[in-house]
Amino acid sequence: MALKPLILITGANQGLGYYAAQQLAAKGCYHILLGSRDLNKAHRAIESLITDQSLKVNKEDLTPLQIDVTDDDSISAAAATVEEGFGHLDVLLNNAGIATAQSASADQTLRQAYLQQFDTNVAGAAAVTEAFLPLLQKGQSKRIAFVSTGLSSLQKADDGSQSVSKFPIYRMTKTALNMVMLYYARTLEDQGFVVGAPAPGFCATSLNNHSGKKDPRDGAKLLVKALLGDKEEVHARVLSEAGREPW
Repeated sequence: MALKPLILITGANQGLGYYAAQQLAAKGCYHILLGSRDLNKAHRAIESLITDQSLKVNKEDLTPLQIDVTDDDSISAAAATVEEGFGHLDVLLNNAGIATAQSASADQTLRQAYLQQFDTNVAGAAAVTEAFLPLLQKGQSKRIAFVSTGLSSLQKADDGSQSVSKFPIYRMTKTALNMVMLYYARTLEDQGFVVGAPAPGFCATSLNNHSGKKDPRDGAKLLVKALLGDKEEVHARVLSEAGREPW
């Protein structure tokens, strides 16, 4: 059983989740569950983190966990594994997500494109949160974060400061996810939970075929801040490097 605060990160085998896991593990005071649809990829990510000399991490602070946020059986099995192995969870980072630049691909209808992205980015995050909530209620930290984006802002889309043509369905899913975040922030606040939504910026990850202009290591810092920052700064907010993002 881990004596250190226990943090689960979904989609942690690559990209922002990977670097958030690295930065948290490097602190030496947390135990990280690297969630991944493919357990082999989680194992490989851990080996990569151990051999990476840029930040030193200890293997004993990392545990792979198979979890597919689009599969309820996988989510239930992951929650059961954590309950059996640890008995609680302190922090949950809902990081797993998908995006496409266009509304639909050549082999997808528009409806299929919507359902696929909303299933992963919204329903998946909500289902994971619900499944792990009993374990989070047994934990000490009681922190939940949902990875959002500045593209989710209705105000920016309305005033023309952002083009709504960029990643249209993805940004819609994140707008919906912000409401999921607010639901948990308000309903769990009396239980001592801190819930927020970091918006890490346009980072170069597989989500956008590495076209982002920002180093994902820098973006991951905001994810860590959402998990560890003061309640006044992160609770019930979409938080970017610039501060609180407009709805």
